[in-house]
Amino acid sequence: MFICNCNGVREKEIQKVIHNGVKTWEQILAHFDYEPCCGRCEDDINCMIEDHSLVSNSVSLEKIAAP
Repeated sequence: MFICNCNGVREKEIQKVIHNGVKTWEQILAHFDYEPCCGRCEDDINCMIEDHSLVSNSVSLEKIAAP
């Protein structure tokens, strides 16, 4: 599914970039050599970043708590 329709960036592509540590929607688009256009993808990308952060923190806490 396309997340950024203006630049044709797909959800799976964005997830890979987020997994590699990119933290803002502007940096994600810049990774693909794009600049933000209309801004409609900002909320979706920010939600993806937040979801990844929550999952990463949860996994880290589980590793710490494991006996």
